[in-house]
Amino acid sequence: MKRIFFIHGDKGGVGKTEVAKRMAAVMLQNGLPVTLVDGDNKNPGLHAAFKDGELDVHCINVMTPAGRDALFDVIAQSPGDVLIDLPARGSDVTARLNQDGASEDGFNLPLLMAEIDAELIIVFVIDQTRSPLVALKDELAALPDATRWIIVRNWREDRDFTLFDTTKVKADLEARGAAVIDMVRLDPRVNDILENADGLNLITAQTSDTLSMLQKMRVKAALRSWFEQMQIAGLLE
Repeated sequence: MKRIFFIHGDKGGVGKTEVAKRMAAVMLQNGLPVTLVDGDNKNPGLHAAFKDGELDVHCINVMTPAGRDALFDVIAQSPGDVLIDLPARGSDVTARLNQDGASEDGFNLPLLMAEIDAELIIVFVIDQTRSPLVALKDELAALPDATRWIIVRNWREDRDFTLFDTTKVKADLEARGAAVIDMVRLDPRVNDILENADGLNLITAQTSDTLSMLQKMRVKAALRSWFEQMQIAGLLE
């Protein structure tokens, strides 16, 4: 079954694009057909990282009606999985995709999933702060019951996820069978190189002269760790 991934988190800076780039790299490495959609027209990091490679990459402003129409076309026409990196305030986008579908301002995502026989998967990124949890709670209530949820704990700070562990949201996720996985911290110097050089991602960085041998080993470790997390989430064989 075709899978439609929305990389979500609502607030800016929570790590959505980093998750999207790691997912895209693992899928590319394992030969999984996927179309990428960078929904952040202000800072299109996913597009910059993969635009020169073999993956089909689109840069779409999903905050606009025209952009959401374009997103519909990509989802409907893609031969394989689709991975969408939502911008900050992604809940504004999902609200437009969870309507009756008759107006010009969005479409009915559950109806589209049924029409193309696809599975909707929300990959929701959280850090140790409260605001992503508030957004997650709202999205759990708003999005269709058939939605598959994967929660990514971004360990960019070395402290526990106490708020998440003690909130009712975690119990609700467990009741839905949601997977909770972890994104390990990547050396900030390596991250800076990847973010500031077009065409560099966790695959191409391994053979780039821009990185030292140690930095390349850290890239490989991050990719290997994310492969294992995707296996835990049931996204890979």
